[in-house]
Amino acid sequence: MTSTLTAGSACKPNISASGRRRRRLLGIAGFGAALATGVVLIAFHVEWYWRAIGVFVPALVGASGLLQARRSTCIARARDGTFENEDSTTTKMADIDVRASRKVGEAISRDVLVIGVIAAAIAAATAVVPLP
Repeated sequence: MTSTLTAGSACKPNISASGRRRRRLLGIAGFGAALATGVVLIAFHVEWYWRAIGVFVPALVGASGLLQARRSTCIARARDGTFENEDSTTTKMADIDVRASRKVGEAISRDVLVIGVIAAAIAAATAVVPLP
């Protein structure tokens, strides 16, 4: 288990480098899916509420993956108080590290929701604002 802080992190990482890579790829795929879904829904002139719903979930997945990778903190590992090793096994973290990790996990959860809502609002607005 690593014991150094990483850039952009307010606590010791609770995921390994391979875990950050997996989450980064998931984040990119999630945002790609949100964008592709939004484009398709706009092209077919789907109602605003379906656009919002269709973009919201993949935007959540994208934001979750990228924020967890960036902040080196897995929300589930923070909740469990564990560190995810390179082989995906987990080990218990020290109590002081768990508290800090949970705070970062809560901040990630909040930020993910905000990003999802903003993405949904933008998708919905495309039904109201005429596009060229």
